[in-house]
Amino acid sequence: MYPPLEQYKMDVFSVEFREVLFPWTHPCEIIATMARKLVSLLWMTSAFLQLNPVASYRVPRVPSAEATYTNPILPGNFADPWVLEFNDWYYLTPTMPDGSVAVFKSSTLDNFTDVTPVTVWVPPNPAAWAPELHFIDGNFYIYCALQDGDEDADRRVISPPRMHVLKGSDPTDPTAPFTDLGQIGTPDSNYAIDGTVLQNYNGANYFIWSGKETRELDTVQYLYIAQMDTPHSVVGERILIHSPYWPNGTRKDWQWSPSNTDYGVNEGPEILVNDDQIFLLYSACVSISGTEGRSERGIMGLNSPDADPLDPKSWWAKDDGPVFSQSEFTVGTGHASFPRDANRVPYITYHAWDVDAPAGWSSREVRTQRFEFNPDGTPNFPIAVASGVELPAAAGYGH
Repeated sequence: MYPPLEQYKMDVFSVEFREVLFPWTHPCEIIATMARKLVSLLWMTSAFLQLNPVASYRVPRVPSAEATYTNPILPGNFADPWVLEFNDWYYLTPTMPDGSVAVFKSSTLDNFTDVTPVTVWVPPNPAAWAPELHFIDGNFYIYCALQDGDEDADRRVISPPRMHVLKGSDPTDPTAPFTDLGQIGTPDSNYAIDGTVLQNYNGANYFIWSGKETRELDTVQYLYIAQMDTPHSVVGERILIHSPYWPNGTRKDWQWSPSNTDYGVNEGPEILVNDDQIFLLYSACVSISGTEGRSERGIMGLNSPDADPLDPKSWWAKDDGPVFSQSEFTVGTGHASFPRDANRVPYITYHAWDVDAPAGWSSREVRTQRFEFNPDGTPNFPIAVASGVELPAAAGYGH
C-alpha cells in the first residue's frame, strides 16, 4: 500500500530523507502532473491555431466517366491564355478585348465560360497584351507588354511595346488590385513582348521574352533570356537563345509567315516542366490576316538539369517542324500555357478558332486539351479538336 498523500508530503521529513524513504512517485502526484501538462498543451495548441490557422485540404473533385467538357472553355475575343493554379483555384489571365488586365477564377481548368472577370489593373494607353500571373517570393506579379503611345500597324517604329511588371496588393488573393512597377528589360530597351519566368531553376529566376534586334523596321522576332535579380528587374545584357534563322543564315521556313514573307516569328515563350526536364515552347509562323489564320508551337529545352540557361549552347531545339499545330478543324493554335488538373494530368491551354470562322485577332478563343509525355519525357500534344467536341472532363476542386 502507498502511504497517504498527506504523509508523503509531510514537512517533518527532509527532501533527501523523503527520496530515500519514498523513492517512487505517488500515483496521485502522477495524475496531477499529467493533468497540468494536458491543460498546458491544450492552451498552447489553441494559441498556435489562432496565430497560424491550418489551411483546409480539399480533395480533388474526380468527374464521373460520363462527365465531359467542350472547347472553347472561354468563348469570345480572348487570346494568349495563361493559367495559374493557386490554393485549389485556377486563375486565367488572357489578353482582354478592352485592353485591361483581368483575372478569371474557376474551380476547374476546363470551364471559365460563366465566370465574371475581375479587373485588377487598367493601363494608361492603350492596351496590355499577354498578361501572365506568377507567384514569386510570396507575392503575385503580372508580366505584360505595354505601349507608351500610339504605334503603326506593324508595332514597329513609333512606339515599340515593352514588358512591364505589375505587383499585387494582396499575397493571398490574385484578384486584388495590382500596381505598375515599371519596365522590366535590359538597357537596350528594344521591342519586347510575351515575357515569362523560369522560376527557381538551381536557385535563380530567369526572364524570357520575344524581342527584335533593332528598333526600326525590323520584322523578325527572336527569343531572349536574362537573369532576374528581383521579380521586377534583370541583370546583365539580353542573350539570344533562339532564332528563325539557321546558323548559316538561311530561314527555318515553317517559322516564317506565309502571308508576309518578311516576318520571321519566335514569340509566346512558355516554360513546361516535367520532373527534372525543362522545356521552352514558343509560337512561330504567326499569320492572322484576311482569310488566313496560322500559328505553330515549336519546342526547345535545356540539355541537362544543371545546364546554364544563359549559355545558348545549353539549349537544344527541334527546328525541323512544330510539335503542336493547327488541324483541319481548328486554326490559329497559338500562345499556350501548361496547367495541370487537380489529379496532376497535364493540359495545353491555347487560343484558336474554328477553321470556318472569320480569320482575325478578334476570332481567338481560349481552349484546352490534355496531353501526355513520351517515354523520353518530351510532351506529346494532341490534335486540336473543333469546338463542340466532347472531351473527358478535367478533375477540379469542390468549393
